[in-house]
Amino acid sequence: MDNIADSIYFKDRECRLLRVSRKMAEDLGFSNPEELVGKTDSDLFGEEFGQKTAAHDQWVMETGEPIIGLIESRRLPDGELNWTSTTKLPVRDQQGEVIGLLGITREVNELIQNSMEMQYLATHDPLTRLPNRFLVYDRLQQMMAHASRYDMTFAVLFVDLDGFKRINDTYGHDCGDLLLKQIGERMLRGVRDTDTVARLGGDEFLIILDAVDHFQVAEMIAGKVLDELDQPFSVCGQETCISISIGISLYPQHGRDIETLIRAADQAMYAAKRQGRHVTTFTSFEK
Repeated sequence: MDNIADSIYFKDRECRLLRVSRKMAEDLGFSNPEELVGKTDSDLFGEEFGQKTAAHDQWVMETGEPIIGLIESRRLPDGELNWTSTTKLPVRDQQGEVIGLLGITREVNELIQNSMEMQYLATHDPLTRLPNRFLVYDRLQQMMAHASRYDMTFAVLFVDLDGFKRINDTYGHDCGDLLLKQIGERMLRGVRDTDTVARLGGDEFLIILDAVDHFQVAEMIAGKVLDELDQPFSVCGQETCISISIGISLYPQHGRDIETLIRAADQAMYAAKRQGRHVTTFTSFEK
């Protein structure tokens, strides 16, 4: 037990520690493993975490079935989350009766961190750090299910920058990237906390407005986004202004699936460009 890098422990049927490895004792701030004998997880980690681990322990001892690779997290005194992978095995006497359990716990903080970073990179635009097409489609699917169940309406805003190619041609792509980052930050300031701002790619953005009762609410928020983007930007030491076009579609009036809903907002955006307006709601709703 003392020569293994994992924390190892035995518990009795009352979930009290009978023996622990030196590694576990040291990790918990004890110099002598014997100091932990008789203690429960509630004694060591608090009632909330202790009750959760006790439920797992009791399941193992009552069913005689092991738990393999259970991922758990516990907040440390410094505020950091400590992630562990735990295996719990029933311990039996000579008659085959379960008299306790053997636990083996390994810290997996680096593995969890790498997994979270990979998931973040897969679901966010690396430049603006906004949700990407993959994540926004997933959120749209969830919102459609929620809105359908509770008879609610939400809005999709398709946002396109007018003449962004001129920015890249004039100042260079590095400066254009800086401008896109600033645009994303300002869009976030123009929406509510429950809304989602995503970058689809290039100079196209998508905004999902949660719980919109009427298209006028969506137009009001779109106006706030316009106000945020109407102020001059400072890019690479130069002051520049941009204009944008926004198309709005509503669920379920303009579509009951993702592609139809986004296509409706896209068509409304192009209508805004043709009409010389900044914001247009999908015309089929206005009739």
